[in-house]
Amino acid sequence: MTCLITERLTMRRCQPSDFEAMQDLVSDIDVVRMTSSWPYPADPELTRSRCQPFDPKQGMVGVVLHEGMLVGSMGLAQKPDEDPQLGYMFARAHWGRGYATEMGRALINHCWAQYDWSLIRADAFADNPASAHVLEKLGFEELGSSTGHSVARGESHPLRNFQLLRPQS
Repeated sequence: MTCLITERLTMRRCQPSDFEAMQDLVSDIDVVRMTSSWPYPADPELTRSRCQPFDPKQGMVGVVLHEGMLVGSMGLAQKPDEDPQLGYMFARAHWGRGYATEMGRALINHCWAQYDWSLIRADAFADNPASAHVLEKLGFEELGSSTGHSVARGESHPLRNFQLLRPQS
């Protein structure tokens, strides 16, 4: 897997040595409640399973580091018969520093260069305006709304749906 390096951050594949830092990240209810698939309380076996190699033919998923410390996780990947989807989560101590925007921009540019995708989709829970703001700064346009399930919350909540079209060359 390629490492992505920005002015302040590095993104690389999650490694078994990242387990404890990832487990700390997903043990914060305020982080995982804004995701669809992470449970609360955190499940160590799920965390271990997600710290495994990812098929690069489907996109790029990894951990985000600042000065060698894991500060979040981000991915842009395409599941079979679905549009590519951007997702991210960052430790609460690192919210508001522009990390999601900075690495999101690098990841999107990398994936436009690597894959022939025509668009990228992303969702944000309606009660997470900070995530929606990141998507808007990355150039995503809001398409509408839907309902999405949050495993951590144990229920469905309104989602804001976004799309980013491939730039015309």
